[in-house]
Order: sequence, then structure tokens, then C-alpha cells
Amino acid sequence: LALHVTSPLRRLQRAVDRFGRGELDARADANRRDEIGQLARTFNLMADRLVGLRQSERRLLLDLSHELRSPLTRMSVAIELARAGSSGSTTLDRVQKESDRLNALITELLEVTRAETDPAHRRTESVSLDALIRNLADLCGIEAKARGCDVVVGPLENVAIDGDPELLRRAIENVMRNAVRYAPPGSNIEVGVLRLGYGARISVRDYGPGVPEDALPHLFDPFYRVDADRNRTSGGVGLGLSIARRAIELHRGTLRARNAMPGLEVEMDLPIGRPISSTAHPVSPVLQES
Repeated sequence: LALHVTSPLRRLQRAVDRFGRGELDARADANRRDEIGQLARTFNLMADRLVGLRQSERRLLLDLSHELRSPLTRMSVAIELARAGSSGSTTLDRVQKESDRLNALITELLEVTRAETDPAHRRTESVSLDALIRNLADLCGIEAKARGCDVVVGPLENVAIDGDPELLRRAIENVMRNAVRYAPPGSNIEVGVLRLGYGARISVRDYGPGVPEDALPHLFDPFYRVDADRNRTSGGVGLGLSIARRAIELHRGTLRARNAMPGLEVEMDLPIGRPISSTAHPVSPVLQES
């Protein structure tokens, strides 16, 4: 009996010791159905989470070094031109533009980090999706009109889900603003919500150039931009759709994109009556290794 109790504890101790010495693939035998097996499974979940956070930090540092290098280099060149006295006003405008870009990048990175690592600041309440979409349509409609487009709402069914209103707002708004950014003048951005058997489906469609089929699986990766039409010259720093995906997945939902011929359609499926997840994924899909 003593051997039956102590042997799995010794194996668990060895796994914990190996993990603590840097062997991040070390895991405990979690086949038992008693309290010792439960303890082993808890350790394995903790180890997976720690590995995921480590990979997220590594990926974030790589992305940051890549994204910050370009605007900082351009700012350095602009400052040298200003010192030389050539086209001072144009140079200062360039410095301001790159400074704004850096500020936008840092803001969106903070949003990603907050959604990923700060469950204490999430709250759960009943959110009316149709009311939220109406408000966001009015807000994004101003930007759309400035680009010669219109945001059209419908179909719009009365659907409420349990979730964090700020995360949901951010997810839907980021998708809508992305659609506005690439909608051609004179076109519409169509936004709607439908009640499904398992929950609700929010759809956002533009009539822009769409994306290549091989780019669709990467569209929600951080810092990813599609070459040709949907690139950085159109604005943004490549994090808006990543933030949207993480926010939807924290609500146990799914987000996907497809070419609508013409344009791009993004669908967000959310379950009704299920609380927001604080441990939706051990490894963040927003910041995971590709």
C-alpha cells in the first residue's frame, strides 16, 4: 500500500524537478483516477500554460523587434534630414507620422496583453449583440462616410449572450474597421447578427479586393499583412484582427474569414448563455509560434 501511494508521488516529484531545471517537455503520468492523478493533471496543465506564456513572450519580442525597426530607422533618417536643413516641414511631418505609428503599435500590443494575461479585469454580463452592433455601426459609419462608403446593418436579430462587453466591442469594432479600411468608394460594409441553434453569428462583409486563398489561414496572425492590396500602406499595424480572434475565443467562440467574391466576409460565432473562458487555450492563438 505504501509503495502504491509513494511511487506515483516520486514520479511526480521527478517530473516537477526536471521541469524546474529547464526541461520544459517534462510531464507527469496522469493516468490515475484518484487524487494523485488529479494532482498530476493539474501540474501538466500548469506546465503547458507556462510553456505557452514563454513561447508568447518569445514571439512577442521577435515581432516587436521587427515592427519597431522600420519606423525607428525612418525617424532617424528624417531627423538627419532635419539637421541638414532640407525640407524641414516635410521632415517633421514624417517624424510625426512615424511617432503616431509607434504609439498605435504600443496601444494595440497593450490590448493584446491585457486580453491574454489579465483575467481579473474581465467581467461577465448579458450583452445585447444587436444593440452593440447598432452602436458600432454608427461609430464606424462616420469613418466609412469619410472614405465614400456606407455601413449597412441587417439582418439584425435580437440576441443576447453572456460575456465581457468591452472585449466583444473591441472584437467586432476591429473587424468592422478592417472592412471599412479596404472597402472601395461607393460600396457598402454589411454587418448583421443571426440567431443559430447553438448561439449567434455576427457577419461583417466588405466589397473590396479580398485576399488570396492561401492568406486566409494567416489573416488573424499578429503583424500579418497580405501583400498587394491589403498591406501596411492602407493603415494599421497588423494586430486588430489578432485582438478580435483572441477576444472571440475567450468567449468560447470561433472567428473565420472567406472570400465572398467580391470582398471579404468575416464570421464570428458565439455561444449563448456560456460564461467567458479564463483558460480558453493554454497557448494563446494570438501570440503563438507559427
